[in-house]
Amino acid sequence: MKKATTSLLAALSAGVLLAAGCSGPQGDSQTAEGGEDGVIRFTFSPDPAWDWIQDQGILEEMEKDSGFRILQTVTWDEYGQFAGGHADVVSIGTYELQNLEQETGVKTVTFGKFNKAKDVLITANPDWKTVSDMPKGCKIAGESPVGNTLIWMALLKQMDNRELAENGDDLNLVTADYQVIPQLVLNNEVCAAFADPTQSIPEFASGQLNIMYDGRSASELFGEIMEPGHEGVMSNLFTARKEWYDSHQEEAAFFLKVWQRALDEWAEHREEIIDEYPQHFAVKNEEEAKWMKNYFNTAFDWFVESPYLTQEWIDQEKKIFQLLKDAGVVNPDQPDPEMVVIQPSKS
Repeated sequence: MKKATTSLLAALSAGVLLAAGCSGPQGDSQTAEGGEDGVIRFTFSPDPAWDWIQDQGILEEMEKDSGFRILQTVTWDEYGQFAGGHADVVSIGTYELQNLEQETGVKTVTFGKFNKAKDVLITANPDWKTVSDMPKGCKIAGESPVGNTLIWMALLKQMDNRELAENGDDLNLVTADYQVIPQLVLNNEVCAAFADPTQSIPEFASGQLNIMYDGRSASELFGEIMEPGHEGVMSNLFTARKEWYDSHQEEAAFFLKVWQRALDEWAEHREEIIDEYPQHFAVKNEEEAKWMKNYFNTAFDWFVESPYLTQEWIDQEKKIFQLLKDAGVVNPDQPDPEMVVIQPSKS
């Protein structure tokens, strides 16, 4: 998911639907109901790898060969679609799962993954390589005090022994809309900010803005500092309603097979996909496309190699749940959301 919110229920009326349908006739999305055998109702934000397998005819061919159908709802309001009962599977961040269950009462099963958290810490001061270089009282902007921001708070405490909090005495967290956050940094209204690297490509390319921690994302730092070797802190997991998953495991296995193909296509045709769908990367010209391609090649590719979970991966990723409980964002007695392993051979 693109953004974290403090209230998932509020999202039920907040979203804007971008597209609905499947690889076949658009009308299919209006007739299939939840629980129908052979059908997966999937809601997610716009994604280039998905667009690619659709436009290349790959998805349609896989559906035809299998007899399964994926009915897609592309929207920035995945929360509302899923919580409102209009989807069987949603893309959601690990750090959002507990709130989803806590606020909606919907029991879920997470069975796959595809995007690591890509937010980075940016600054306009080239002398600030880490927050240890910042003076006390510095403001750091984020779009929310929860979600991925909590991961960053834990990381900054662990790496630099700096306390980031709203109205904090050490580092002061301020919230702002993600679209204006880069400008706040450029205007020196804040010392730094958590941001999507695609938001400020011209400023990165020109050197007006710099990515701290040698360009590493929260996901990369978590895998180095908190859970060595772990490729986690997912911004996009594949999560289903438990009642649907329990009775549609063949559909879930097919779904992962499709996404494995999408990720394989991304790995093989990444630069072509960036050129074909520049809007997904906020790319406006060839120079920006060049910067984006180089970022993926040399800095960080947030697409995973495989959507399949392993038990070892689950055990490490689930530690995020306790981190959020310790931060007081989630009730201490809230059960951990369920994560399961689907073997590739079952797909």
